[in-house]
Amino acid sequence: MAKVVLIYPRETDPPVEVTSFKSRMARYGVIAVASHLKAKGHDVTVFDELSGGRVRLAPVAAADYVCFSFLSFCARRAYAMADRFRRDLGSTVILGGSHVSVMPEEAVDHCAYVVRNEGEHTAAELIEALQAGGDPAGVRGISYRESGGRIVHTPDRPFTDAIDICLDLDLLPEYRSMGPLWNLRDAVQNGMFRVPMPAVQASRGCPAGCTFCVVRYQLGTRYRKRGIASVLEEVDAYLGRIRTPYLLFTDNDLSCDPDFSTELFTQIHRRHGRHLRPYIFARTDLARHPRLIEALSRFEHTTVGIGFESLDDEVLRAISKGQSHSDIVGAIEVLRRSPLHIHGLFMFGAEQDGPDVVDHAVDMALRHGFFNVGLCAHYDFPTRAKVLHQPQIIEDHRFIHRDWRFFSGNFVVHFPRQMRPSHLQRAILDGHERFNRRTSSGMYGYLPTRPTIERYIEYLRGVEAPYYDGSTRLDDRLASRRVEDLATDTGVRIGRADLYRESARFFARNLFRRTSWKLLLGMFANLRRGA
Repeated sequence: MAKVVLIYPRETDPPVEVTSFKSRMARYGVIAVASHLKAKGHDVTVFDELSGGRVRLAPVAAADYVCFSFLSFCARRAYAMADRFRRDLGSTVILGGSHVSVMPEEAVDHCAYVVRNEGEHTAAELIEALQAGGDPAGVRGISYRESGGRIVHTPDRPFTDAIDICLDLDLLPEYRSMGPLWNLRDAVQNGMFRVPMPAVQASRGCPAGCTFCVVRYQLGTRYRKRGIASVLEEVDAYLGRIRTPYLLFTDNDLSCDPDFSTELFTQIHRRHGRHLRPYIFARTDLARHPRLIEALSRFEHTTVGIGFESLDDEVLRAISKGQSHSDIVGAIEVLRRSPLHIHGLFMFGAEQDGPDVVDHAVDMALRHGFFNVGLCAHYDFPTRAKVLHQPQIIEDHRFIHRDWRFFSGNFVVHFPRQMRPSHLQRAILDGHERFNRRTSSGMYGYLPTRPTIERYIEYLRGVEAPYYDGSTRLDDRLASRRVEDLATDTGVRIGRADLYRESARFFARNLFRRTSWKLLLGMFANLRRGA
């Protein structure tokens, strides 16, 4: 059997996403792939930088295969590590994860093989074929470059029903409650103390057909469920290692099968009591399922991330969201009568969006007492239509650059029709600030990306000028732009002091905020309860 190393890299230069600066959260996919490979008999080592892991060169050098999994904002670091291991160690590198699944022809320049979409069975079959000296062309769901230079994409692998993989948490020895010295050292390096956040998955796939989302291509539109007993076993295993009340359910929509989800959370409550603080994703459909709302309401603090995306019916139709403004308002009215906390998720920069679109979303969030908001920009991936035959919501010539660090939803990476990119980026940053300043339902939010965004706005001002007349996009000037000519480095940099200033800002804003102290005291009470 093979020696396999799996790495999930974390990008911090500059800070381009928020989650890993606030929590230590291992990505579910990399643990699932590693657990499946170990169950097949392989000798597996995992370095997950998001959960606090540190890559050690000795196991990498000794590995038969060095595998990476990553989202787009980590691609730059992943490619650099992969190139170094191939050059200096002669490693056979396999790349997987969301980013390479949409950019396989770019990724093959940094590895021997790309694993597209769901990775457990594809990675295992690929390694078995290579170990046996067979032809990888028979493995479905991979991409690679032949010796003659031609890029081969084997047919997509059908989405598997065998998702009841029991995670082997022993593969993540660092993912447990750590002592005060470790946490202090991590806080100094990270810029903020981090809370452990176990990531649990109960289902895969999303039947919705939203055009802006790649989930239907990478996880399928068929809703597949794990056995409740195995999900409970996973929750038990996490809470046995980590003293935390938090659980993040990575499922795209836990309101798809309300009976399943109701039973799942009923059993979790029966097993662990009300002190847990789960976070789930759902659509506005959740409001039509009172039994599920009741089951979620039994916990001390349940947050529901709901993808409203837009308040404009024209935009909602354009992105095939399958809901209307009236659906959104009706769902909010129902959910406000429950103890659930709403995390409203919005996306801006559609062709129909005007300059006031962010303000309207923040106004509604404040009016209805949302617990939090996620204000994001539309993004997509160039060449996806040409290479993978998947429709894009942003045409290739409208992308600003190809610096993947900024493809996280936190940054404007395209030229909107009715506002300059810098104006939309400023509106998103100011919208978060206004919500945090005026809301009374939660803490003043920590935003490690703030200093990065400020520098990024300067960059946008420099590149957007030739393509706008006031706030109107000049399409004739954009039409000749080619993907190959887009910059791969925006040149945006920040210093460590900028990050520490944002941390100081967070503590100063929360120091005299009663809600913040209530949440902190509740968290520490739960930590003691779980000890």
